[in-house]
Amino acid sequence: MKLLNILAFGAAAVSLASCADDFDPTYKVEKPAETSQYEYLNEYGTLKSYINYGNVGPKFRLGGALDAEKLSERGLEYSLVVSNYDEVTFGNHMKYNFVVAEDGTMDFGRIRTALEVAQKGGLKVFGHTLCWHSQQTLKWLNGLIADKKVESGGDGEAVITSLIGEADAEKGQCDNVISSENGNQVTAPVEEAPDGTKAYKVHIDANPAEAWSTQLFIKLNEPLEAGANINVKFRYYCTDERNIDTQAHGNPGSYHHWSCIGTLNAKPEWQTLEFKGSVDGEWAKDGGFITIAFNLSSTPDAADFFIDDVEVTTEKAPAASVMISVIDGEAIADQGECAYLISREPGQGDKSAPIVANPFGSGNVYKSEIGANPTNAWDSQFFLKSNKALEEGAKIRVKFDYACTDERSIETQAHGEPGSYHHYQCIGTLKAKPEWQTLEYEGTVPADWAKDGGFISVAFNLASAPGAATFYINNVVFEVESDADAIPLTPAEKDEILSAELKRWIYGMMEACDGYVTAWDVVNEAIMDGGNYGVKHGENDPDNFYWQDYLGDNYVRKAVKYAREGFAEYGGNPDELLLFVNDYNLEAAYNNTAKTDGLIRMINQWEADGETRIDGIGTQMHVSYSLDPAWQAKQEQCVVDMFTKLAASGKLVHVSELDMGIQDENGNTIKTGDLTFEQKQLMSDYYKFIITKFFEIIPKEQQYGIVQWAATDSPEGSGWRAGEPIGIWDLNYSRKPAYAGWCEGLQEGTAQ
Repeated sequence: MKLLNILAFGAAAVSLASCADDFDPTYKVEKPAETSQYEYLNEYGTLKSYINYGNVGPKFRLGGALDAEKLSERGLEYSLVVSNYDEVTFGNHMKYNFVVAEDGTMDFGRIRTALEVAQKGGLKVFGHTLCWHSQQTLKWLNGLIADKKVESGGDGEAVITSLIGEADAEKGQCDNVISSENGNQVTAPVEEAPDGTKAYKVHIDANPAEAWSTQLFIKLNEPLEAGANINVKFRYYCTDERNIDTQAHGNPGSYHHWSCIGTLNAKPEWQTLEFKGSVDGEWAKDGGFITIAFNLSSTPDAADFFIDDVEVTTEKAPAASVMISVIDGEAIADQGECAYLISREPGQGDKSAPIVANPFGSGNVYKSEIGANPTNAWDSQFFLKSNKALEEGAKIRVKFDYACTDERSIETQAHGEPGSYHHYQCIGTLKAKPEWQTLEYEGTVPADWAKDGGFISVAFNLASAPGAATFYINNVVFEVESDADAIPLTPAEKDEILSAELKRWIYGMMEACDGYVTAWDVVNEAIMDGGNYGVKHGENDPDNFYWQDYLGDNYVRKAVKYAREGFAEYGGNPDELLLFVNDYNLEAAYNNTAKTDGLIRMINQWEADGETRIDGIGTQMHVSYSLDPAWQAKQEQCVVDMFTKLAASGKLVHVSELDMGIQDENGNTIKTGDLTFEQKQLMSDYYKFIITKFFEIIPKEQQYGIVQWAATDSPEGSGWRAGEPIGIWDLNYSRKPAYAGWCEGLQEGTAQ
């Protein structure tokens, strides 16, 4: 979750300390300014002074959350975190987008500084987080898996492409022709030239400071790279004689080079300039060549400059014709299931064709069962589905190996979505038998296949004989010809690229931490908050980057592997490294802690390979006290149920981000300014309940720690629980009743 921008730990009258050696942890707390009912809070000591460390687990740490840069400042927040906690979690600075820039470079400077400060203060640091879908550097990651450029070089004549559209003054203004007078850029107006014709006009003031005081820009619709060919043609006229230099710019006014398409010898008559050449490297630096700039103020006199019939074009060879897979690569059973091979067996819904051992050879194959005594040939079907609808005229190639346990003819049909019949003929009829054969089809999609939304599926009508049988298929290729200048990477290529990037990132972080950070959220928020509580994916979420979309639901295994390898590579003792999977709403009452069950189930799946080991579970616990007694009782029961399930998992348990809001009887959030003293005490009691139940239910050997996440209340406008009373200190750093709840919970929970 996102941390508050400003976190503070303490009371109002704490003396600042420059380092841990100077700090006196036995500080006194001033009387809170609100009312005398808060005076009792002055009697409490620091949080960790209430822990009986002899009666907690050997790995237990009391944690607080703090911005890494705030820690590095060694001010109030530094002094108070050292006084109150054993360990600190940096809210943001160990996340991917705080380290990885848009060009992929990694900067760990702030992390190294903060770790050095933490070490000197005797603080451990909890690593948060190595793999998450949020706070990722989208430009860099999406660029890594962008479509591959296809080199030009197809047959046929070059294609001439306009770079500015129509710039004919008779047809009105053109956004690509821009006047810049005294730095004010506007679309050049259309006015009458001295000969009565319409043209684009720029007025040139007298006595300019520089030749570029007044400029004309011709801006291209797309940047050109070095070496691109360019053809420029236009007519021009000036009310006096002057030489007009041209420059190469990026966007208008972003100077790249002093020379461009030549110098105009302007005068009071129409002339034509024609330029044909290629883009110089100096023109195209810093993002590409975009603008031709005309420096109009080359004399001290005022004048009017006119330009018209502007043409700027480039020639591109036709794109090479390429075949693109529409089943995201080849469907080879030895490489796993394929969502584009669909089996429809009698009485069953559609499913991905299962994988079985090859009955007529080695390796694995896909199969589809055929029922006996069918009414129709399509009572048992198999579908080869495209990942997109194909239009009439598309050139396709289909190839696969097939076999059947008996001899039968299997007709193919053209469908839209599987089961949406379009045409009775498709890629031919298979003469299946108990041996492997190969079908290869190349052709063009006819109109009948592509009607009603396009051709999507090849349907195989398997039930052409009365007996039951099994149909087998493997090594499936389904491709369509494309003239695009880029083709998508295959899933295997994306997996390879992103696996390497995940490793680079995790290894880089481990190197920066140099073995000091021994506990990590290796993966954050992996589980769906609903449905079957499996791994969540990035459907309709373009603002985040889900590694699992490309590395699969078992992506956690790679993160764990890279973390353990990187930790050992850069000086860490592998026996000390602890890796947690962290998630939210594990204690949720609305689903009776079903998400906890889902997370534990997925951990068992991830560890089923016999190599992956996950040491602990982080439960965030961003909770809210409810003024509805029945709902609050249910919430408390679900806290107990969650801790009970986590204890039964055998994993270390980390309450990783504990903070608390409050809701009225109808579930509406109560803001800080509307909170009564009595309601604050109820929140304090709930904190005490949670903390004592942690120690009561979680066995000592599984107790990793509890983190107090939001130290102060959240200010209005914050990105996290804005305006809510989530801290144990208020915004003036005065203790709240919640502070007492923490102290009492720690004392009671760890008592002998």
